[in-house]
Amino acid sequence: MTLAVLDRRAALPGGGWDRFVRVIKLALPAAAIGLLGVIGTWPLTSAREFSFLLAKDKVAMSKERLRTDTAVYRGETAAGDPFVIHAAGAVQRSSAVPVIELMALTADVRLSDGPARVTAPGGRYEIDRDVLVVRGPVVMHTANGYSINGDAIRISLLDHSVATDRPVDGTVPLGTFRANALRGDVDGKRVRLSGGTHLHITPASHRRPA
Repeated sequence: MTLAVLDRRAALPGGGWDRFVRVIKLALPAAAIGLLGVIGTWPLTSAREFSFLLAKDKVAMSKERLRTDTAVYRGETAAGDPFVIHAAGAVQRSSAVPVIELMALTADVRLSDGPARVTAPGGRYEIDRDVLVVRGPVVMHTANGYSINGDAIRISLLDHSVATDRPVDGTVPLGTFRANALRGDVDGKRVRLSGGTHLHITPASHRRPA
C-alpha cells in the first residue's frame, strides 16, 4: 500500500487522523492538569472551554502510527485564569500500544497574583488506563515565591489523584521544604507530603521579596 493511500485513509472522517486528534485532545488537557494540578491551581474538571491548535501539515506518516511536531492547548482555570500548554512533539508508536508520548512540555498560567510557569521534558499518556505520567524533572515557579521540583508524577483521570514516590523539594513564602513522596487530591486542591518531610522556615527579615 502506498504512502499516498495511507495518507488519504488517515484523512477520512473516523480515520487515523481523526482518532489521533481525539486522543491528543485528551492527552494535552491531562498534561495541563498534571503540570499545574500538582500545586492545586485548579480542579481537574474545570477546563471546559479550550482551543486546540494542531496543523495537519505538521503530521508525519512514518514508522510510527502518527506523529506531530507541535501541539498547543489553551484554556482557563476554574477561577478564569488563562493558561497555555505547549508540547514540542506527540507520537503514538503503534496502534497496538495505547500510549501517546509527549515531548518538551511547558505550561504558562496568568494567576491573579502573577504568572506561573511549569516545565517538564516529557511524559506519556496511557489511553486505556486514563493515566498520565509526567517525566521529570518537573519544575514550577510562580511570581509570589512558590516553586516545586519533582520527578515521575502520576496523574489518574479516574480518581483525580496526583502522586509521586520520588523526592520533591521546593520553596514557599515561609521558607523551603522537601519530602520523599507527594499525594494530591486535585478536585479538593489538597497536596500531602510524606516520608522525611522537612520544612525550613526563613525569618521574615531574611526573606527575599517575591
